[in-house]
Amino acid sequence: MDANLFDYFEELSPNGGAGAHWAARTPLRPSDRFDVKLVPRSPAWREDPAALQALDLLEREPWVDRLVRTETAAELRLDDRWVERLGEALEDGDCSVQELSDLARGGRYSVQFWDANATKALHAGHLRNLAIGNALAAALTQAGGQVERRALISDAGRSMGEAMAGVMRSGRHAQAWPDRNEKSDHFVGCCYAEYVAAGRSYNGGVNGSASGNGNGQEAGPPEASLTRELNVRDDEADELLRRVLSGDREALELWYKTRAWVIAGQRKTLQRLGIAFDRVFFESDFLSEAAELTACGLRDGLLQRREDGVVIYPTEREDFDEFPLVRGDDLPTQHMRALAYWMAAPGLEGMTSVQVCGSEWVSHVTCRRQLMGQLMVDGGKGMHPGSDIFHGMVSRQKRAITSSEEGALLIDELTEWLQTQIESDPGNEQVVNRLGSAERIAGQVALGFFVPRPVSPRVDFQPEKLLDARESPGWELALARARDARAATPAGEIARDPDYRFAVVQSELHRRHLRIAVERLDPGPLARYVVHLARWYLEGDRSEPVQRVVHTLLARGARGLGLEEAA
Repeated sequence: MDANLFDYFEELSPNGGAGAHWAARTPLRPSDRFDVKLVPRSPAWREDPAALQALDLLEREPWVDRLVRTETAAELRLDDRWVERLGEALEDGDCSVQELSDLARGGRYSVQFWDANATKALHAGHLRNLAIGNALAAALTQAGGQVERRALISDAGRSMGEAMAGVMRSGRHAQAWPDRNEKSDHFVGCCYAEYVAAGRSYNGGVNGSASGNGNGQEAGPPEASLTRELNVRDDEADELLRRVLSGDREALELWYKTRAWVIAGQRKTLQRLGIAFDRVFFESDFLSEAAELTACGLRDGLLQRREDGVVIYPTEREDFDEFPLVRGDDLPTQHMRALAYWMAAPGLEGMTSVQVCGSEWVSHVTCRRQLMGQLMVDGGKGMHPGSDIFHGMVSRQKRAITSSEEGALLIDELTEWLQTQIESDPGNEQVVNRLGSAERIAGQVALGFFVPRPVSPRVDFQPEKLLDARESPGWELALARARDARAATPAGEIARDPDYRFAVVQSELHRRHLRIAVERLDPGPLARYVVHLARWYLEGDRSEPVQRVVHTLLARGARGLGLEEAA
């Protein structure tokens, strides 16, 4: 059979083929009786001539050895020659016999999943965003799609002015680069935090109340951060921003330098994770569009200017009745900067666009989309992004890990700790030798922790979990990919070995789950399939033929999830 085994059942033929009446399922563990279980789509299948005829036709296929009807289903055993032919190719490391690149061929995709501030280093809360977006982009690429990984960097808000002011106060703003032994984004992040901490007593805090936390960063969800941004303080940070917007040369030089230091540091972090972006945009690139949207919105009555000068969009929503877009000094808020970018939708015409972000931004996205629908001539039919993927926050000891969290665990600290742990344990020597450097494995393990998990729930995260195979899918996958055979090859025909048959049939499932990733823009099912295969392989001693098949499949799975570069 040239077609994928599960395509045979899932692609319904016009004359009502087997897939119209039967759903194909594989056992979770090897079975001596069958390779595929056929579950009837109708409970009255025994009285349905068409369903019975489909079984009769299936039974005559040359790749079917036998088909046994039970009380509730039908059990199918594949012909040994089919198993041997496919298994031989997989043992040689050849997956080309299983076509994947037709699933998204001709499709153009944009996946946006690095929307960080140009003020500090990336923390563990960003890791889930990066893992999901990177996995989706990799799956779409493996499926044959033309994929653009893109980012929008926040570089024009209040926090940028605070970072610049912090760098000025450090006295090192005239340097071409921070000290050699200090990562540049860490340096700017410390300057930013120190500046905010020093001004935390401003007017008793935001709106007269205590503000921030121990490291001087803003506390709470996006609304709290925006409250800080809305307040015009007329301090060094605000003055620097005004000078940048007016074109002051010295202020622009500091702005460019501060941004460059942070982005350079963040890129090194991404490199450790094996993540690269095709296009990076800055919110500052869309300030003129923001000004135009403001003027048009006020003119047409969509937007209103409050007595304090703040421009808002009245949403008529109970949870977010006023959507603040412009400060009293005409500096656009993060809401407006995002609105301007997505209204411009640079280079997105004809593309399927996706943005990945935390669930704390649901209200922001909902209000922005509502406003875009009113601003766009087509009522929002051509709105970008076409899809938003919201994931639950990452928590540590039941507290959300955010930029505002005191002592938030940085991705650099996490991957360096992982690398040290992997290198210091002699038992990991085979994993390192098989998969590459401990630094490379650390990035794969960190990303792999999040990819298989359902996106909605909050994830409790402890670094110690990352090297516990029971808790860490990424580490489990690494162990399975490095583990050699521990059992003798069974005597006789290899196709009679239940383990071998199971592994070969499992190979056909990759296409099914990759199709789901394309159709639903969700790499989770593919990730869970790969992890299940790795877990099964580690549960017992396997022969060399099984090892060779499984290693081929796991390598393909890792590439499809962005945990290894495509060959």
